[in-house]
Formats: sequence, C-alpha cells, structure tokens
Amino acid sequence: MKKIIGIFCLLITTVTFAQTNNADSIFTHKYTIILDAGHGGDDTGVKTDEFQEKDIVLNIANVIKNNNPSSKVNFVMLRNGDEQIINTQRANKINELKPDLVLSLHVNYNIKETVEGTETHVSPMNAFYDKAKELAEKISSNISSLGFKNLGVIDTNSKVLRDSKTPTVMIEIGYLTNDKDRTYLINQKNYINIANQIYKALGLN
Repeated sequence: MKKIIGIFCLLITTVTFAQTNNADSIFTHKYTIILDAGHGGDDTGVKTDEFQEKDIVLNIANVIKNNNPSSKVNFVMLRNGDEQIINTQRANKINELKPDLVLSLHVNYNIKETVEGTETHVSPMNAFYDKAKELAEKISSNISSLGFKNLGVIDTNSKVLRDSKTPTVMIEIGYLTNDKDRTYLINQKNYINIANQIYKALGLN
C-alpha cells in the first residue's frame, strides 16, 4: 500500500513539474519564423569590391536555420537561392505562410565610410509594432555585443515591415561600407556568433 501511495505521489509531482515548465515556456506552440534574406538575383543590395549583401545575408540566414537550437521553432527561408523577389511578392508570400515572426536580414550602406554599427527597423503601421519593437531592441543590443556600435531601433515603413501581418523586424547587421564592420561581415566564421545572438534575443539559448 505504501509503495502504491509513493508511486501516486511521484506521478503527481511529475505532472505538476511538467505543467510548470510549460507555463514558463516562451513558446506555447511550434513557432514558425521566416528568415527573409534581403535582395537576390540582379538586386545585389550593397556591393563593395567582390562582396555583395545578397550573398552575405543568405549565408547568415542559412547558418541561423541550420544551427537552430530549439525543437519549438521552425525556421523557414523566404528565398533559398539567388533569386530576386520584389517587396510586394515578399509581403504576399509571408502572409500566405502565416508565420509567427519575420526576421528580414540586411547589411547597410553609407556614403561616409566612417558610419558603422547595427540597427533594427520596425514599422509603426504594422499591427504588431509594439511586440516587434521589443524584440528589435533585444536584437540590436545582442548583436552590438559582438563589437558593433548599437544604433538602436528605427521606425521605417518599408513594404515588408508594413504589410506583413505578423511581427516583423529588419536587422541591418552592419555597414559593408565601413572597414571595421566589413571585416567582421565577410568572415563566415563569425556568422554563428550572429546566429547565437539572435537565438538569445528570441530566448532560444
């Protein structure tokens, strides 16, 4: 009888512990996060010497997807190769897929080579502006820990940010036109560091 009571108590404790863990979990269901690698095809984005934005951000997106540390999140690539997708098509495709979040990956440009840093963009016209801005602040802070200057969150009403019917954050990881940022961005060994800081902002590690 004592053995039966002991087993029953153990089962109650196990169930309670599991319920507590689920209640504390950031993700309440299997999340889908779209990785929108900017530009593609004839649209190279920022180009400095042989280095092109479209290639850098696609490679970073692949590292984020392939090293996903969580079974609770499914990363989906908006483009898998070097194809061009116009912004209207991007927004439409995003809304067809109905993700929980969109991360649009870019690197930046400025005519002044001294301008450097990472920044994030969100749209005040997006219905999920507050949620996107909160995440954008975390991403900017985390990526800046890699040695980038933190330029913070910027309100931008680009079509993808505005028309996506889900929280959407555009991440400008650094300036390809700045020597310091470019040195970091063209070294593919650094992409896992960028991925880890994004995971951290999402609460995945």
